[in-house]
Amino acid sequence: MKPPKISTKLTLFYTVVFTLFLAGVSALFYNLLEYQLDKALRDDLEERAAALRGYLNFDEGEPQLEYDVSDPEEANFITTATRYYQVYDATTAAMIRRSPAMEALGFQYTSEEVKELVGLVGRSDISSIQTEQVSLLIHSDLVRAPDGRSYLIQIGASIRPRDTALTQLFHISLWLVPAGALLGILLGWWMAKRVLRPVKALGEVAQEIGISQLHRRLPVRGSGDELDQLALTFNEVLARLETAVGQMQEFTANISHELRTPLTALRGEAAVALANARSESDYRRVLESQLEEFEKLSRMVNQMLTLARAEAGQIPIAHETVDLSALARSLAEQMEAVAWSKGITLTAELDGKVMVVGDSGWLEHVILNLLDNAIKFTQESGRVKVSVSSREGDAILEIHDSGIGISPDVLPHVFERFYRGDPSRSKELEGAGLGLSLVEWIVKQHHGRVNVESQTGHGSIFRVALPLAHPGSPEPV
Repeated sequence: MKPPKISTKLTLFYTVVFTLFLAGVSALFYNLLEYQLDKALRDDLEERAAALRGYLNFDEGEPQLEYDVSDPEEANFITTATRYYQVYDATTAAMIRRSPAMEALGFQYTSEEVKELVGLVGRSDISSIQTEQVSLLIHSDLVRAPDGRSYLIQIGASIRPRDTALTQLFHISLWLVPAGALLGILLGWWMAKRVLRPVKALGEVAQEIGISQLHRRLPVRGSGDELDQLALTFNEVLARLETAVGQMQEFTANISHELRTPLTALRGEAAVALANARSESDYRRVLESQLEEFEKLSRMVNQMLTLARAEAGQIPIAHETVDLSALARSLAEQMEAVAWSKGITLTAELDGKVMVVGDSGWLEHVILNLLDNAIKFTQESGRVKVSVSSREGDAILEIHDSGIGISPDVLPHVFERFYRGDPSRSKELEGAGLGLSLVEWIVKQHHGRVNVESQTGHGSIFRVALPLAHPGSPEPV
């Protein structure tokens, strides 16, 4: 079964939320209305009871209501207030007087109930009466006559209007909540479609972007919302993918070129040998030349494999404390014979102990590669100097040479793989242009930086900056 669409989920979510909200508001409004109506009825009874006290007099010790019958306002008030009206003797619990409406109900308290009501006056003045005909809310008041006798005076009000209003509200809610649910479905569907419309548009554009259209980007509306952030993030991914694919294409083209040259040379030498060579020395000379080409191929393939494994994270980097000065001194001594054979002076200027945290094997590769390049591109009687110092929290390794230098247009590309754009530096020299790429990767893995300064005909300075080791680092190796 296919999973529901996001628009369906959003519609259901909006519907459920809206229905629950509407039901909750209806229940809350019902309870608030019930409370307000009940409070208003109680307050009205208390106001009537307080007002009736002004019309209360005692005739022969019994309470009587005296008012101006000719005054419509007073007559209407007394008639309304005493519709449900009764008086009990608080001492004997005998009925003294009651209104026709109360008498028609046929309701009368027992002696025990009267005494209980008398005891509650002042603490709970409101009680209720439930009969088959009507439900009443009763206010009880205790008054004392001049002769010392006490009377329980009660007035009541029907709660039927309150119940009728609440019933009507309940019936309205029974229709309102389902109608609200239906409205929630319609609004939820409309809102889901509206919200997901930009997502659908982004998806349609993304589907059109293939490997040959990586230059295209998703549209950004400029609202700065989450969808714009998603589009910007996706565009950044596309940019990185475009760069990666471009690098892969360039890598493929470069490696094809680099492999074609030695393979063409090998094939040509073999063809010439088969066509012209006759003596054993001729064949030996051809084989020796081919061995050199095979060595170049093997070295280039090994460098490519190493760089590919490094970038794929398959080569671990040790984290040990390394004395960079001692390592540079040892390697400079090893390369001194190579420099001397080419008539080049190799010197070293090294501070005391300059400690870094890293992999001594990989750091050795960095120094050897830079020294080898410096010697390779320096003419006879030239100078190469390796120096190690500490500066502003960094260990600084510098390789100076007085060689042919690097032209300004080539300088920004020297760390790109296979790049050998300066004929003055690459002519008749071995190498596939991978060494400096590997150097840059190693330095970055050690959280460092590498850069180069050079002028054509005035030599070059390769500078590597690595973070100095802090106290508590692993023991030096």
